[in-house]
Amino acid sequence: MYSIPSQSPPKASGRKGSKKVRTGCITCKIRKVKCDEGKPYCLRCIKTGRQCDGYRPSPNSSPEPTSLSPAPGFDSPQEVRAFDHYRLRTAKVLSGPIDANFWGGVVLKMSSTEPAVRHAILAISSLHEAVQFKNRSLREIDTRFAFKEYGNAITSLRNWGQRSEPSVVPLLVCVLFICVEFLIDRDTAAQMHICQGRQILSTLGDGRSPAMEMIKHSLVPVYARLSLSSFLFGSRPAPIPAHLRSWSEMPAVFATIEEARYALYLLLDDALQFSTSARAPIYNPNAEPEEIRKLQNEQHRLLSQLSRWHAAFTVTTSMSPQSPSLENSLNVLRIYHQSTLIWVSTALDTGEAKLDQFIPNFANIITLASTIISSVPSNAKLEPFSFETEIIPPVYWTAIKCRHPLLRRAALKLLTRNQMRNRRENLWHARETAVIAARSIEIEESEFDYPLDLDFAMDPFIAPSPSGLSEVSAEANAAFDLFTCDPKKIKVDISKPPSLPPPPPSFSDPTPEEILSGSPCSLASSRSSPTPTPEPVSPISAALEGIQHLDSAALKSARLESPYGVSESRRIKNALIGPADDGGIWVTFFRDPGPGETSWKVTREFLRC
Repeated sequence: MYSIPSQSPPKASGRKGSKKVRTGCITCKIRKVKCDEGKPYCLRCIKTGRQCDGYRPSPNSSPEPTSLSPAPGFDSPQEVRAFDHYRLRTAKVLSGPIDANFWGGVVLKMSSTEPAVRHAILAISSLHEAVQFKNRSLREIDTRFAFKEYGNAITSLRNWGQRSEPSVVPLLVCVLFICVEFLIDRDTAAQMHICQGRQILSTLGDGRSPAMEMIKHSLVPVYARLSLSSFLFGSRPAPIPAHLRSWSEMPAVFATIEEARYALYLLLDDALQFSTSARAPIYNPNAEPEEIRKLQNEQHRLLSQLSRWHAAFTVTTSMSPQSPSLENSLNVLRIYHQSTLIWVSTALDTGEAKLDQFIPNFANIITLASTIISSVPSNAKLEPFSFETEIIPPVYWTAIKCRHPLLRRAALKLLTRNQMRNRRENLWHARETAVIAARSIEIEESEFDYPLDLDFAMDPFIAPSPSGLSEVSAEANAAFDLFTCDPKKIKVDISKPPSLPPPPPSFSDPTPEEILSGSPCSLASSRSSPTPTPEPVSPISAALEGIQHLDSAALKSARLESPYGVSESRRIKNALIGPADDGGIWVTFFRDPGPGETSWKVTREFLRC
């Protein structure tokens, strides 16, 4: 999750060839070249595009213990290599310090008996390895194998026989498919799988079988955390049934940190369900008073539960010293407690001014996120990919919703730190969110209305060619059209939330043939590797310069107290992140209507990233 990249092994002393190396990989020995002995595969083979066949066991050392033998079920050295990479590297990165029992335990155990699971982790392993290398030819080789395995996983799942009792296989494979879609950056497909998995959970009865116990303790926590990846991208997955939750009341103290995290994300799931359901009635002037009272009661209940969670969490973490490796994970929980507190407290307000009451909470988010980022040396980086939603969304949200001019720029600065370069948390990209936040700050604080003659803003009606979408699903193309059409055609009455209707989700998996034919192209043009474009003036740098260039007039008390020089009419009510394409991303901004207008003011821009 937040591991520091390992250092390269020390160089051998003495002149070249002075000592014969007998411990190199099999491939380098056959080629009679010096091996760097990188584990599990040497970099020399990887950089030259060769297959590293690993190492023969040393006669003087004991073999590394393994929970599974990779031999059964694998037909090629490439499959064995991908499995080893998953077991030794990918599972550890996906797990972080908390989830080792899932990615390194349940998933690996199921892969020994379920072909769908086995093929899926081979795809995940190959894609994860490709994300860590920038060499395009290596990425293309890896993705061909990855998508073949992804197609095999889908075929195996379709051939999986329905059992009489609830099985973990469809739910587990669905999580693995979500991970694949996160890695290849296809948000529409990822949302589809999240909604599918949550729909399956909502139909399960209350049973006591071993399969049900595994679902409750191993899979429900994962699906609870996936709420962030779903609600924040406009989806609305089915609620998790009460009988699948570990408890109905918040405990006074948690037995483990895992319990504390699970309880917070169940509460966060409830909060996101609440805020989503509240949006329509609070904008409707004809909403029934009883409906509003029910929402207010639910708001009070959630705030009370958040207070109880925080007390129990504080007691739990103070009762015994925590491992330093856990500190970043604990700070992520503290960030989401602060974020959820703001979300719930402001869910029934249509204006943005209420957010100004939570400046201390925004400041706490910035401090905690800074601590996490600073735990990695400035010349290193956080892991480039995380399955979990961690610090990018709350820091981005702080930058666009906290109007204190210095605090929001501090949040923007965090997104641009060297440790965050190329950082991706499932569907959230640090670079993209930084560009959107910088543009939002510029819009709200500009003296003029939406200047478009900026280096990072394109004419919103000249769409780049959607090359990355040419071979993907109809749902993805529909989403692209929705987010790239002329904003003058968009009319959203102020009696409705400032948003766009999401395209209806599809609940059909792509065929293996569709995956094999379209996905390598999709990854090659995905937003994880945007086309470089020259930018004489970086939008991020322009926004950050405001910290140094605020003159005495700008720093007078009126600017550092609510409303911070940003009136309600200038504030962005919603910034919808649309498709990424051609080195940038589409963003749709909603603001208050002008005098006499009854529809939200909608503008749309293509921002280069």
